[in-house]
Amino acid sequence: MSLLKEEELVKPAHESLRKLHFSNQLGFAENVGTDLLVLNKQFLSQYNTLKKIQESDFKTSAKLFLVSQLEKSTIFNIIKERFVSIFPTVEDLKVEIKNKGIFSSFAQKSLDIKIKESGVDKWIELPRMSWGMVRTLKQLSELYLCAEGTVFLIDEFENSLGINCINEITNDILASRRQLQFILTSHHPYIIDAIGFDNWKLVTRNGGIIKTHNIDRFGIGKSKHSAFMQLLQLEEYQTGQEQL
Repeated sequence: MSLLKEEELVKPAHESLRKLHFSNQLGFAENVGTDLLVLNKQFLSQYNTLKKIQESDFKTSAKLFLVSQLEKSTIFNIIKERFVSIFPTVEDLKVEIKNKGIFSSFAQKSLDIKIKESGVDKWIELPRMSWGMVRTLKQLSELYLCAEGTVFLIDEFENSLGINCINEITNDILASRRQLQFILTSHHPYIIDAIGFDNWKLVTRNGGIIKTHNIDRFGIGKSKHSAFMQLLQLEEYQTGQEQL
């Protein structure tokens, strides 16, 4: 498909596949490998608008740095303020560039994501943050910095997230007015109950056969009990297997 991506019939399919975003559960783990050989005013001028940054192929951590350099954009501050509201002990957030290989002819530059916490003198670098903080910052950044039309595929959405993070991030996804699609798997009651049951799919596995089922097949929503409580009563949910 990549070889034929310029063909009129193939191009739309190729562009759609590029918008699939497999969100890893390791937060900003890719930050370690985000090295930029060239970083100067000319480079930054190529990504001088939010849209250009969103539509670039850079990792989320690099996009977060680029958006922090925009003079007339409030998106970085929005991400920072939202992060601070979820973690009130955090006072500030910044993304810096540090030089690597200073003795070589090409000075590589690596991204450094840090937070300032109240009562702590030194800035806290990414590897010393809690997984919940890292996952939350990654998800917030992706929500604002991905391209329009992105489809997120996230397995076990609640992994590493505390109850305060789960509630807030789920609400942010539901409140987003961008053209995004999220396909999430979860067993967490808040996440399941917060999302309208019309958007649910129940997944079953019988041996090597995996199926997804529309929730209306099970009569969910036709009772005075909450949709999640009705879901709990289903044998398919309890066992994970389709009842034949």
